[in-house]
Amino acid sequence: MTIQAYNMKVIVSGGVYEFYRYEDTMFRGYEQKRSSSSKNTFYDSEGNELQVDHETGELIPKKLSSRARSNIRARNELRRLALSNFSNKSKFITLTFKEDMKDIAESNKLFKAFTRKLRKNQKDFKYIAVIEFTKAGRIHYHMLCNLKYVPAKEIEEAWGQGFIKINRIDHVDNIGAYVIKYMTKEDADTRLIGKKMYQTSKGLDRPKELVGKEAEYLYERMLKEKRKKVYSSSYENKQTANQIFYEEFNLKR
Repeated sequence: MTIQAYNMKVIVSGGVYEFYRYEDTMFRGYEQKRSSSSKNTFYDSEGNELQVDHETGELIPKKLSSRARSNIRARNELRRLALSNFSNKSKFITLTFKEDMKDIAESNKLFKAFTRKLRKNQKDFKYIAVIEFTKAGRIHYHMLCNLKYVPAKEIEEAWGQGFIKINRIDHVDNIGAYVIKYMTKEDADTRLIGKKMYQTSKGLDRPKELVGKEAEYLYERMLKEKRKKVYSSSYENKQTANQIFYEEFNLKR
Protein backbone atom coordinates (compact mmCIF):
# COMPACT_ATOMS: atom_id res chain seq x y z
CA MET A 1 0.00 0.00 0.00
CA THR A 2 1.37 3.43 -0.98
CA ILE A 3 1.83 5.88 1.86
CA GLN A 4 1.14 9.50 0.88
CA ALA A 5 2.50 12.45 2.86
CA TYR A 6 0.70 15.79 2.62
CA ASN A 7 0.23 19.15 4.30
CA MET A 8 -3.08 20.11 2.73
CA LYS A 9 -6.46 18.46 2.31
CA VAL A 10 -9.61 19.74 0.63
CA ILE A 11 -13.18 18.45 0.74
CA VAL A 12 -15.17 19.55 -2.32
CA SER A 13 -18.95 19.51 -1.94
CA GLY A 14 -20.58 21.09 -4.96
CA GLY A 15 -19.44 24.72 -4.98
CA VAL A 16 -18.09 24.68 -1.42
CA TYR A 17 -14.39 23.97 -0.85
CA GLU A 18 -13.14 23.19 2.68
CA PHE A 19 -9.36 23.38 3.03
CA TYR A 20 -7.32 21.94 5.91
CA ARG A 21 -3.70 23.16 6.00
CA TYR A 22 -1.38 21.30 8.38
CA GLU A 23 1.94 22.53 9.72
CA ASP A 24 2.63 18.93 10.81
CA THR A 25 3.03 16.49 7.92
CA MET A 26 0.05 14.13 7.63
CA PHE A 27 0.08 10.65 6.13
CA ARG A 28 -2.52 8.64 4.22
CA GLY A 29 -2.32 4.98 3.27
CA TYR A 30 -1.99 3.33 6.64
CA GLU A 31 -4.07 3.01 9.77
CA GLN A 32 -2.72 5.12 12.59
CA LYS A 33 -2.59 3.35 15.92
CA ARG A 34 -4.90 4.91 18.44
CA SER A 35 -3.33 5.49 21.80
CA SER A 36 -4.58 7.22 24.91
CA SER A 37 -1.01 8.42 25.48
CA SER A 38 -0.80 10.26 22.16
CA LYS A 39 1.00 13.59 22.48
CA ASN A 40 -0.95 15.22 19.64
CA THR A 41 -3.25 17.40 21.71
CA PHE A 42 -4.97 20.29 19.97
CA TYR A 43 -6.82 23.30 21.35
CA ASP A 44 -9.12 25.81 19.71
CA SER A 45 -8.78 29.58 20.05
CA GLU A 46 -10.70 29.52 23.35
CA GLY A 47 -8.45 26.89 24.90
CA ASN A 48 -10.88 23.99 24.60
CA GLU A 49 -9.17 20.63 24.11
CA LEU A 50 -9.93 18.88 20.81
CA GLN A 51 -9.58 15.34 19.60
CA VAL A 52 -9.46 13.69 16.19
CA ASP A 53 -12.67 12.08 14.99
CA HIS A 54 -11.26 8.82 13.63
CA GLU A 55 -14.16 8.43 11.18
CA THR A 56 -13.72 11.82 9.53
CA GLY A 57 -10.22 12.93 10.50
CA GLU A 58 -11.62 16.23 11.75
CA LEU A 59 -11.07 17.89 15.11
CA ILE A 60 -13.99 18.09 17.53
CA PRO A 61 -14.28 19.10 21.22
CA LYS A 62 -12.98 16.29 23.45
CA LYS A 63 -15.44 16.95 26.27
CA LEU A 64 -18.47 16.11 24.12
CA SER A 65 -20.42 12.92 24.75
CA SER A 66 -20.29 10.17 22.12
CA ARG A 67 -23.83 11.12 21.14
CA ALA A 68 -22.87 14.75 20.60
CA ARG A 69 -19.86 13.69 18.51
CA SER A 70 -22.13 11.49 16.38
CA ASN A 71 -24.41 14.47 15.92
CA ILE A 72 -21.56 16.65 14.66
CA ARG A 73 -20.50 13.89 12.27
CA ALA A 74 -24.06 13.49 10.97
CA ARG A 75 -24.40 17.23 10.40
CA ASN A 76 -21.17 17.37 8.41
CA GLU A 77 -22.14 14.32 6.34
CA LEU A 78 -25.60 15.70 5.56
CA ARG A 79 -24.30 19.22 4.82
CA ARG A 80 -21.82 17.87 2.29
CA LEU A 81 -24.33 15.51 0.68
CA ALA A 82 -26.75 18.40 0.23
CA LEU A 83 -24.06 20.55 -1.39
CA SER A 84 -22.90 17.70 -3.65
CA ASN A 85 -26.35 16.83 -5.00
CA PHE A 86 -28.74 19.79 -4.75
CA SER A 87 -29.00 23.53 -5.25
CA ASN A 88 -31.39 26.37 -4.55
CA LYS A 89 -33.26 25.22 -7.67
CA SER A 90 -34.16 21.96 -5.90
CA LYS A 91 -37.41 21.46 -3.99
CA PHE A 92 -37.53 21.74 -0.21
CA ILE A 93 -40.69 20.14 1.16
CA THR A 94 -41.99 19.89 4.73
CA LEU A 95 -44.16 16.83 5.44
CA THR A 96 -46.41 16.79 8.51
CA PHE A 97 -48.73 14.27 10.15
CA LYS A 98 -52.36 15.07 10.91
CA GLU A 99 -52.26 12.37 13.58
CA ASP A 100 -50.19 12.67 16.77
CA MET A 101 -47.26 10.76 15.25
CA LYS A 102 -44.40 10.14 17.69
CA ASP A 103 -43.21 6.68 16.61
CA ILE A 104 -40.03 7.07 14.50
CA ALA A 105 -40.05 3.51 13.14
CA GLU A 106 -43.64 3.88 11.94
CA SER A 107 -43.12 7.39 10.54
CA ASN A 108 -40.03 6.23 8.63
CA LYS A 109 -42.07 3.41 7.03
CA LEU A 110 -44.65 5.93 5.85
CA PHE A 111 -41.93 8.27 4.58
CA LYS A 112 -40.25 5.46 2.61
CA ALA A 113 -43.60 4.49 1.09
CA PHE A 114 -44.05 8.11 0.00
CA THR A 115 -40.63 8.25 -1.71
CA ARG A 116 -41.38 4.99 -3.55
CA LYS A 117 -44.53 6.59 -4.98
CA LEU A 118 -42.51 9.56 -6.23
CA ARG A 119 -39.87 7.31 -7.77
CA LYS A 120 -42.50 5.46 -9.81
CA ASN A 121 -43.14 8.70 -11.70
CA GLN A 122 -39.53 9.92 -11.74
CA LYS A 123 -36.86 7.23 -12.06
CA ASP A 124 -33.99 9.59 -11.24
CA PHE A 125 -35.69 10.88 -8.07
CA LYS A 126 -33.21 11.52 -5.25
CA TYR A 127 -33.52 13.14 -1.85
CA ILE A 128 -32.19 13.75 1.62
CA ALA A 129 -34.53 14.31 4.55
CA VAL A 130 -34.22 15.16 8.24
CA ILE A 131 -36.55 14.38 11.11
CA GLU A 132 -37.60 17.27 13.31
CA PHE A 133 -39.87 17.34 16.37
CA THR A 134 -42.41 19.93 17.48
CA LYS A 135 -42.33 21.13 21.10
CA ALA A 136 -45.03 18.55 21.80
CA GLY A 137 -42.81 15.81 20.34
CA ARG A 138 -44.71 15.26 17.09
CA ILE A 139 -42.65 14.17 14.10
CA HIS A 140 -42.33 15.95 10.77
CA TYR A 141 -39.85 15.74 7.89
CA HIS A 142 -37.92 18.29 5.86
CA MET A 143 -36.99 16.86 2.47
CA LEU A 144 -34.62 18.33 -0.12
CA CYS A 145 -35.09 16.64 -3.49
CA ASN A 146 -34.85 16.90 -7.27
CA LEU A 147 -38.60 16.38 -7.82
CA LYS A 148 -39.74 17.80 -11.13
CA TYR A 149 -42.82 19.99 -11.27
CA VAL A 150 -45.81 18.37 -9.61
CA PRO A 151 -48.78 20.37 -8.27
CA ALA A 152 -48.61 20.69 -4.48
CA LYS A 153 -52.03 19.04 -4.20
CA GLU A 154 -50.73 15.89 -5.92
CA ILE A 155 -47.69 15.75 -3.63
CA GLU A 156 -49.98 16.07 -0.61
CA GLU A 157 -52.22 13.28 -1.96
CA ALA A 158 -49.18 11.04 -2.48
CA TRP A 159 -48.06 11.77 1.08
CA GLY A 160 -51.54 11.12 2.47
CA GLN A 161 -50.61 11.70 6.12
CA GLY A 162 -51.19 15.41 6.58
CA PHE A 163 -50.40 18.73 4.93
CA ILE A 164 -47.21 19.56 3.04
CA LYS A 165 -45.43 22.85 2.47
CA ILE A 166 -43.06 23.68 -0.38
CA ASN A 167 -40.49 26.18 0.87
CA ARG A 168 -38.84 28.74 -1.40
CA ILE A 169 -35.06 28.39 -1.27
CA ASP A 170 -33.96 30.33 -4.36
CA HIS A 171 -32.32 32.90 -2.05
CA VAL A 172 -30.09 30.27 -0.38
CA ASP A 173 -26.41 30.20 -1.44
CA ASN A 174 -25.36 27.34 0.89
CA ILE A 175 -28.00 24.64 0.73
CA GLY A 176 -26.03 22.40 3.10
CA ALA A 177 -26.05 24.94 5.92
CA TYR A 178 -29.75 25.60 5.25
CA VAL A 179 -30.72 21.94 5.63
CA ILE A 180 -28.80 21.15 8.81
CA LYS A 181 -30.42 24.00 10.71
CA TYR A 182 -33.52 21.79 10.80
CA MET A 183 -31.65 18.85 12.33
CA THR A 184 -32.65 18.08 15.90
CA LYS A 185 -29.95 18.92 18.46
CA GLU A 186 -28.23 15.90 20.02
CA ASP A 187 -30.01 16.25 23.37
CA ALA A 188 -33.43 17.25 22.03
CA ASP A 189 -35.16 13.87 21.74
CA THR A 190 -34.04 10.54 23.18
CA ARG A 191 -35.96 8.67 20.45
CA LEU A 192 -33.07 9.36 18.09
CA ILE A 193 -30.47 7.60 20.23
CA GLY A 194 -28.95 4.85 18.10
CA LYS A 195 -30.97 5.91 15.04
CA LYS A 196 -30.07 7.86 11.91
CA MET A 197 -30.95 11.52 12.11
CA TYR A 198 -31.55 11.73 8.38
CA GLN A 199 -32.76 9.65 5.42
CA THR A 200 -31.22 9.53 1.94
CA SER A 201 -31.94 7.94 -1.39
CA LYS A 202 -29.39 5.63 -2.98
CA GLY A 203 -26.89 6.74 -5.58
CA LEU A 204 -26.14 10.20 -4.24
CA ASP A 205 -22.88 11.83 -5.31
CA ARG A 206 -20.31 11.86 -2.51
CA PRO A 207 -18.11 14.85 -1.67
CA LYS A 208 -14.57 14.58 -3.07
CA GLU A 209 -11.51 14.55 -0.81
CA LEU A 210 -8.15 15.52 -2.32
CA VAL A 211 -4.77 15.83 -0.62
CA GLY A 212 -1.28 17.07 -1.43
CA LYS A 213 -0.61 18.65 -4.84
CA GLU A 214 -4.23 18.39 -6.00
CA ALA A 215 -5.45 20.24 -2.91
CA GLU A 216 -2.68 22.82 -3.20
CA TYR A 217 -3.60 23.49 -6.83
CA LEU A 218 -7.24 24.14 -5.90
CA TYR A 219 -6.21 26.39 -3.01
CA GLU A 220 -4.00 28.48 -5.30
CA ARG A 221 -6.89 28.69 -7.75
CA MET A 222 -9.18 30.06 -5.03
CA LEU A 223 -6.65 32.79 -4.26
CA LYS A 224 -5.94 33.60 -7.90
CA GLU A 225 -9.64 33.90 -8.72
CA LYS A 226 -10.15 35.96 -5.52
CA ARG A 227 -12.89 33.65 -4.33
CA LYS A 228 -14.70 34.67 -1.16
CA LYS A 229 -13.52 33.01 2.04
CA VAL A 230 -16.69 32.53 4.09
CA TYR A 231 -15.14 31.04 7.23
CA SER A 232 -11.73 30.31 8.74
CA SER A 233 -10.33 28.99 12.02
CA SER A 234 -7.16 27.44 13.42
CA TYR A 235 -6.22 24.84 16.02
CA GLU A 236 -2.94 24.58 17.89
CA ASN A 237 -0.98 21.46 18.83
CA LYS A 238 0.36 22.36 22.28
CA GLN A 239 3.19 19.82 22.08
CA THR A 240 4.65 20.91 18.74
CA ALA A 241 3.29 24.49 18.63
CA ASN A 242 2.13 23.68 15.09
CA GLN A 243 -1.36 24.39 13.84
CA ILE A 244 -4.17 23.23 11.60
CA PHE A 245 -5.78 25.98 9.54
CA TYR A 246 -9.33 25.58 8.22
CA GLU A 247 -10.66 27.77 5.39
CA GLU A 248 -13.97 27.52 3.57
CA PHE A 249 -14.72 29.02 0.16
CA ASN A 250 -18.15 29.25 -1.46
CA LEU A 251 -18.12 29.76 -5.23
CA LYS A 252 -21.66 31.17 -5.12
CA ARG A 253 -20.59 34.16 -3.04
